[in-house]
Amino acid sequence: MKSKSLELRCLLLGTVASLVLASPALAEEAVSQQSDIRIQSQSLETAINDLSAQTGIVIVVPAALTYGIRSGTVTGTMTPLEALSQLLQGTQLTYSVNPQGAVVVSRVQSRLPSGGSVGIEGGDDSDVAVLGTVTVTGTKLDPLNQLQKGATDSLTGLSLSLLETPRSASRVSDITIERYGMEDVDDLLSAVPGTFTASFFGVPGNLNVRGTLADTYFQGFKRIENRGSYSSNLAAASYVEVLRGPASPIYGPGKVGGLLNFIPKTARGDGQDYVDSIGGSLTATAGSYDKSVVTGELYIPAGRGGVALFGEYEDSGSYYNNINPQHTNLQATYVGELTDKWSVELNAMYFKESGRIQTPGWNRVTQDLIDNGTYITGWDTDIQDTNGDGYLNYEEIDDVVGNNYGTSNLRQIAEYYGSSLPEFALDQGVGTTKLDGSRVLAAKGDYNDTNTFTAYAGLERTVGETGKLRFQAFMDKMDNEKFNSFGFAADYEAQAEEVRASYGFKHDFGSYLTTDNVIGIGYRHHDAKQYETFLSGYIASDRRDLSVGAQANDRIMAIRFDADGKPLWDSRYDMEWSAKSVFAVSDMKLYDRLALLFGWRYDYYDAKAINTGETVFGIADKWVEDSDGAQSWSASLRYETAFGLTPYITYADSRSLESTQTGGISTGTINANLFISPSELKEAGVKFSVLNGNLFGGLSYYDQYRRQADMLGNVDGTTAKGVELEVHWLATDNLSFEGSATSQETKVDAPGAGKGEYLQVRPDQFGVDNVLGYGGTFAFNNAGYQPELADGYTLRTIPDTVFSVHGTYTTDVFSVQNYRAQAGVTLGATSVSETGGVFPNDIVLPSYTLANGAAFMEVGDFMLSVNVDNIFDERYFTPSAEVYKEVAVMPGLPRTYRVTLKYQF
Repeated sequence: MKSKSLELRCLLLGTVASLVLASPALAEEAVSQQSDIRIQSQSLETAINDLSAQTGIVIVVPAALTYGIRSGTVTGTMTPLEALSQLLQGTQLTYSVNPQGAVVVSRVQSRLPSGGSVGIEGGDDSDVAVLGTVTVTGTKLDPLNQLQKGATDSLTGLSLSLLETPRSASRVSDITIERYGMEDVDDLLSAVPGTFTASFFGVPGNLNVRGTLADTYFQGFKRIENRGSYSSNLAAASYVEVLRGPASPIYGPGKVGGLLNFIPKTARGDGQDYVDSIGGSLTATAGSYDKSVVTGELYIPAGRGGVALFGEYEDSGSYYNNINPQHTNLQATYVGELTDKWSVELNAMYFKESGRIQTPGWNRVTQDLIDNGTYITGWDTDIQDTNGDGYLNYEEIDDVVGNNYGTSNLRQIAEYYGSSLPEFALDQGVGTTKLDGSRVLAAKGDYNDTNTFTAYAGLERTVGETGKLRFQAFMDKMDNEKFNSFGFAADYEAQAEEVRASYGFKHDFGSYLTTDNVIGIGYRHHDAKQYETFLSGYIASDRRDLSVGAQANDRIMAIRFDADGKPLWDSRYDMEWSAKSVFAVSDMKLYDRLALLFGWRYDYYDAKAINTGETVFGIADKWVEDSDGAQSWSASLRYETAFGLTPYITYADSRSLESTQTGGISTGTINANLFISPSELKEAGVKFSVLNGNLFGGLSYYDQYRRQADMLGNVDGTTAKGVELEVHWLATDNLSFEGSATSQETKVDAPGAGKGEYLQVRPDQFGVDNVLGYGGTFAFNNAGYQPELADGYTLRTIPDTVFSVHGTYTTDVFSVQNYRAQAGVTLGATSVSETGGVFPNDIVLPSYTLANGAAFMEVGDFMLSVNVDNIFDERYFTPSAEVYKEVAVMPGLPRTYRVTLKYQF
């Protein structure tokens, strides 16, 4: 908050203006007189003061409205109001001129807190303000909320605009999400550079940023890991922000790569106070493959605040066989002021999903299958379902191929002198056929059911003129059960609680040095149960002939039970850890131009885990415990030029937890003291806001390193380098463009001979004819076993280049049968270069370009919109992540459409 003296000064100036400019005629002359105006890019408060000084008009603006907003450059001969319009472009601020001639800046008022149509306060949706007979142009509105001049504290923890944030970062509004037809985090590829995510069993969970899996945050608190357990739905977001590199020290010791921060819908939008009347919307969506979604939003005023309720229900079919997504998403938020000094925000979100079965996609992958759709058919009859229950149990498999040391011979590992067995050969139906992309590795009886509950509470108190005291609490809970009949099953339970107390304050050292600071402490506790079946080797994804579908001799019952009905899991991890933290962040700005952003954090961890499973490699049936501390820090230097360019350099050294799929810490990583992983980021770039603020974006280069360790203590390191570009351009009042480009390379550092990640491979990569090996499974326990991988290799699951461009045209407001109306269209395309696995000179997934389009028509309280994805029905493939990147690919969706009818009230 700015000082009370500024507010008093504005009030005094307004009073003086009312005496000096006493008549409407004088008011018209004052605001209509053209003059030579020269205003540099700087803080909006200073820019408005300069405009007032250069033109002699009085501008009254509450200090809180300009806080954290930076202006563009304004030069030329124009009226004061024309100059003010340019300064306010993209800020969600407008102005009016009172009868005494004082110009009063205020927030743009929206029909709804988010989404909806926006206009000038008073209900008139035009962008014109009137004083007597003088008509002046008002603030040009940003139809997709792209320019992002306003401050946000959800990236760095300080109130900095994206232009001032010395990191590669993006903000995607709910309007952009709606117009681009984004449904989950994988769709962010079309708007956010560096965010290509390989298929994690076909479920869009955590985002992949800069070649590594990113963290997901809710209101600045890290959520439980989500590696394909459930889809990360975007419908309930007011906006999402993607930060490349580690998190702010305030939020936690984040992994290098990046994070996605989810900001829920509330009764307070980006540019307005709380709702003052009940409003909301009802939405129904229908589309391809029995798409069926209904959504409702309700905003209710509540004293000095408001309540926002959101609900969504989906019961849809799918292009892919045996996958029928269903979900329920409920969210409630309260924001309000308890007193003049105390404010509060409460969030609760419940998400339940089923039917989105995990699938690797296509099995039996060959280049001929990718290029021509030619699939090798046939099945193995040596292993049979002898008891007639429709599945192969472990005994039925062992009777044919046997086992060794508690693991099945159905899986052959190279390091353990593995070889193909005669029983692996396909002996019936061998041939080829054309395979449809819908026929993926999923069967009736497979399931993936998830429940999550997320809650946040924030209490804030203003202290003095600039101080802000915050108390925040967060909880996240996930329950997931999954079964895949190619041989995998799991039961996950996890819960995380975190509390944080912080104090933010500003301190000025005269007029030349200003600082914005946050210090605080935190505590986080995490419990996880991770029960899985896969280590014993009873998995055979290639046994199934997808052209025929699941049969009794390829459906493997991966869940066994003892005599008391208790499940027998290969791995049965119970994990618990806690962290005590202290952090500090400071943004120090010299002469309103040169700034240093410095952050530091220290975490002390206590971790313990036990594995009581049936197949344990390592320490079994014994609690493993350890404690350790680590510090993370980052420093960024930026220079905010007068002409709208902000070059910066950043260095970050982060220490983060090496967690599992449930966010726990395994016995292997604790025992090897590898549960804290180092990472490093070097980044240089330039942000820009030029053409009077109508062209906004950033260009960056990064070089990052991240060490990773698996549950058994195997260590990998990845090094990634790349260039990212993001551009938002308001070409006219009606036409806007958005573009992004990424050029990158992610390498796994030399693991060394016999070291590195576990890889499941195709029979031909094992030296076996495919037809003779599809009945079993082949693997390298460590990628470094292969000489061509031992010295490091490129992750071809990440494309070298991704380009995206979208254009949006929105009409002026017009009338249809005396109803207010508006229409618009968005067209765009995303181009992805070729991908593959990790072996050089191996199978290539070709490059592709997907074109998407959307159109809307709003008349009165109703809006009809249509989205068409993959307009030209491009055939494409997404590589698989993790252990299946050599043996499976996910066929892309064909052309699909959605039609949405929305009623706003």
